[in-house]
Amino acid sequence: MGELVEQNDEILIFGHKDADGDTLGCSLAFAEALKSRGKTVWVVIPPPLPVMYEWLPGFEQIVERPPPGADPRLVLFFDAGNMERSGNAVKLIASQATIVNVDHHPSNSLFGDINVIEPEASAVGQMVMRMLDLFGYDLTPTIATNLYTALLTDTGGFRHENTTPKALEDAARLARLGADPGYIATMVYKSRPLTTLKLSALAIATMQVDMDGRLAWAKVTRYMLHEAGAVMAESEGIIDTLNSIAGLDTAIMFKEINDRLTKISVRSRGAVDAAALCAEFGGGGHLRAAGAEIQLPLDEAIRAVLKAAKEAISASGSTQRR
Repeated sequence: MGELVEQNDEILIFGHKDADGDTLGCSLAFAEALKSRGKTVWVVIPPPLPVMYEWLPGFEQIVERPPPGADPRLVLFFDAGNMERSGNAVKLIASQATIVNVDHHPSNSLFGDINVIEPEASAVGQMVMRMLDLFGYDLTPTIATNLYTALLTDTGGFRHENTTPKALEDAARLARLGADPGYIATMVYKSRPLTTLKLSALAIATMQVDMDGRLAWAKVTRYMLHEAGAVMAESEGIIDTLNSIAGLDTAIMFKEINDRLTKISVRSRGAVDAAALCAEFGGGGHLRAAGAEIQLPLDEAIRAVLKAAKEAISASGSTQRR
């Protein structure tokens, strides 16, 4: 991959829609590194962009699509389980372009000409850090900030099971290189708009707990967005609140996108495989965290997913209480 990067002067970087800290941090960090070598780089991430990350270095350079006339022959995807996750702009990729797929989701569809998949990585940010080292790029304080954000957010603030010794070692190195852990944590977890808290309150009020406390779920509707003055991107952290219930196996967040489309986020702390559950509905992800888009109205999606979740929990046997 290093040779490909050196051979191409115009490079297109894709993050995934519903952008999180990992896809943003990786895309912006790699773009900065490439630009330091004189490359022309476009970072394309489908809107709406999450305002909670607009402080990231280089965020203002993100575009919806490459400019007319651009003809990049190298296209990089970071943290996208499939090409569709990167929105309609992927249709602009030239047929002769080489596609490099860099990801850590076990459910990745291997859509690239080159697939760099490391399911053991806590975040794609770790993979990008090693790539930049391998290619001989300097890790500047701004690159370190973006990669630290990727690692912090994909480990849930270093609270999830994927917080490995290697993840902590990499975080320490990024801090030594100029990332400010206190500042980044404040911006990610303690700088939410009031509208986000209002939306969270409305969503948590819908929470229901089933199966003797093993399954919890809640929903965000379009009406709630209107009431809170929020956008759907602000619902990102609500699933973590559900997942904090003592003794829980599985938490599910339902999001009403339109009359015929519902998104789900799934978290698992027991024996249920979140990625396998979401795969039943065309989605994927990790063992403990996954998601899907379901072409059903909200109420129908809730019924279908809860049925599958209850079956999965029952089949898993006793819960792993924590």
